[in-house]
Amino acid sequence: MVFSEANKQEIHRVAELIKSKTAVLGADALARLFEIHPHTKTYFLDFTCYDATSPQVIAHGTKVFDAVVKAAGHLDDLPKHLEKLAVKHGTELLVHPYNFGLFSNIIVVTLAIHLPNFTPATHTAVDKFLEEIAHQLSSRYR
Repeated sequence: MVFSEANKQEIHRVAELIKSKTAVLGADALARLFEIHPHTKTYFLDFTCYDATSPQVIAHGTKVFDAVVKAAGHLDDLPKHLEKLAVKHGTELLVHPYNFGLFSNIIVVTLAIHLPNFTPATHTAVDKFLEEIAHQLSSRYR
């Protein structure tokens, strides 16, 4: 996917806003995913609790949001940048591609709730970005 300069600016702006809040935002988003789409818990059977205060949810949510922030710095080479994660999620963890789209939608909602100035332009840019991340992470599903 080719991002416009306006999209890139919005994605970078959002990445800057969230990079110091990845634990809170990640835990919130992951807990929302588990609540709204309980079947996604099957990938996390070792978790003892699925709410936003769980250390396991906080840790994994942070990992996801840190990866999103890092990916924002690689908008022109996302396939190469995300290759290792795609292989891990697609061949080792066997995460069904449908789940990446679900989580992308939850992330957009979480950002809209927590970030000031979440404009339609921001929504569009973030949605495109997360859609591309979901596509890349799904690319190695077997």
